[in-house]
Amino acid sequence: MAKNAGRKGRWTQRDARTYTSSLGPVVYRQDAWYARLAFQVREEPHDGGLPAWVVYDRWLGPYKRPRNAMVELERDATYLRNRHGADVRIGEEMEPSVGPLPPA
Repeated sequence: MAKNAGRKGRWTQRDARTYTSSLGPVVYRQDAWYARLAFQVREEPHDGGLPAWVVYDRWLGPYKRPRNAMVELERDATYLRNRHGADVRIGEEMEPSVGPLPPA
């Protein structure tokens, strides 16, 4: 049994210009490939109140190939999970406050 799931198992091709995974989409637009990294980080309030989830939405790219955008999205997600642990939600783990993929 393989230790890691292959890229084809983690990513699904939605159409000729879009790949999706549980981390987010990779899309072709403006003659290059871009990966959308949307995540929430739980931050402690400065005034002693309850912790709140802060939403971040970044586009990574441009990349020449979709594989490069996929790898970079996975690297950034791993970095965020290593840094924040249970205090980060990425992609499908997020609350529905971040909307769907905008039109290209």
